[in-house]
Amino acid sequence: MKKGILSKGLLAITAIAAMGAIAIHQAGSAKEAKSATLTPAAFITKMTPDVKSVANSYKLYPSVMMAQAALESSWGNSTLSTTANNYFGIKGSYNGQSVTMQTAEYDSNGQLYYTDAVFKKYPSIKASMTDNAQLLRNGPGFSATYYSGTWRENTATYEDAANALTGTYATAPTYGASLITLIQSYNLDALDTVTYDTAKYYSAAGSETATLGANYSKYMLYNHVKGTNSNEVKTDWKTVNGAPGQKVWMDMRGVKTASNTTWYRIRFSSAKSAKKYWVYSKALSLPTTTYTSGKTNVKINHAVNYQLHNHAYNSDYLSKKIGMSADLKASTYVTDNIATVNNNGAQTTWYRIAIDGKTKAWIAAKGIQTTYAKVKYTNTSKKAKLSSVYSKYVL
Repeated sequence: MKKGILSKGLLAITAIAAMGAIAIHQAGSAKEAKSATLTPAAFITKMTPDVKSVANSYKLYPSVMMAQAALESSWGNSTLSTTANNYFGIKGSYNGQSVTMQTAEYDSNGQLYYTDAVFKKYPSIKASMTDNAQLLRNGPGFSATYYSGTWRENTATYEDAANALTGTYATAPTYGASLITLIQSYNLDALDTVTYDTAKYYSAAGSETATLGANYSKYMLYNHVKGTNSNEVKTDWKTVNGAPGQKVWMDMRGVKTASNTTWYRIRFSSAKSAKKYWVYSKALSLPTTTYTSGKTNVKINHAVNYQLHNHAYNSDYLSKKIGMSADLKASTYVTDNIATVNNNGAQTTWYRIAIDGKTKAWIAAKGIQTTYAKVKYTNTSKKAKLSSVYSKYVL
C-alpha cells in the first residue's frame, strides 16, 4: 500500500545521505530542490519531540519513524511536507483537508507516467506522525496486522522493523536497507531509548466513589498510569459503556512525579474483584471537600466503634483505614482540621485528631462528641473601634 510518488522525483532511494540529503520519490523537481532549507540536523531537531511522542505512544521505533519521514520528505524539503505537513506521501484527505499534486506512477507494464493525485493535508507535524503510526498499528482495511512486523513487541531491533516495511509499506526492495542506513548514519537509534515517567502511589480502602465527568471521553482508560510502563494498554470507553455521571469506585491514587498530575485507579462495580483501569483525574467528577482549620477539643464517643482513616473518607486524596476508635485510650483529643465532604448531595463531616506526637487520624463526626468552652456573657452598651489587626480574626 504505497501512496504515490511526487512530481519528477522518482530517483533511487538507495542514493543516500552522503550528500547531506536523500534523493527519494518525494524529493520533487529541481526547482523544489533548490528551495530546500532544512539540513538533516535541523530536520532531526525539529521532528524529534513529535516523533518520539507518537512512536512511543504507538509502541513503534522512533528511529524508523524519523528515517521514514526523512526519506519520504527529503528531510522535510518536499513540497508536500512544506505545504501540507505530509511527511509520508499519504493520499486522501484529513478532516476534509487535502492538496492536489502531480505524482509519478507505474502502469501495469512498468512504464512511468505522471498524473494528479489528492494528498492529505495535516494541521501539524504531530498529526502527520500520528496518522502514519495509526496506519502501521491498525493496518489497511484488509488486514489489521499487515504492518505488525514494525511493532516493538514483535521485533528485537529497529533493523527488524525497518526491513518489515519492505514489500509492505513500499515495494522497493531496498526500502528497509535505506532506512537502516539512515538510522546508522545519523545515530537515530538514540531516539529509541525510552524513559518512563515515575509516579507515587497511595492505596485506599476501595469503596470510595466518584462519577464520570461531562468531558470524560476526552481521556482514555489505561492499565497503568499513562507513560509509566512499557506494557501500557489503552481501553476505549465503549468497552465499558462509559457515560457522563456513571458511578465508579476508586482504590488507588497515583501522582506523576514530573507533572504533578493525579490519576485514579477505578472500576465500574462495587466488587473489588472487578477489572481496574487508570484514568486522569479530569475525567472524573470527584466529591468536593471543604476544610476548616482551627483547634478545639473533641470527646470520643466510645459507645460506638468507628474507623480511623489517614484522610477524610471520599476526599480527593482517597483514604484507607488505619485503626478503630475503640483502640483510642484517651477520652478527649485535640482536633486541628474539620473536613466536610459532599458526594452528590450526600454530606459527611470528618475531624482530624492528634493521637500522639506523630500520628493523626480522621474520624467521622458520629464518632466524637464535641465539647465547647463555657462562656459567661455580660450585657454592655459601650462603643469600640476595630483594632489594626482585626482581619486576623473571623466573625
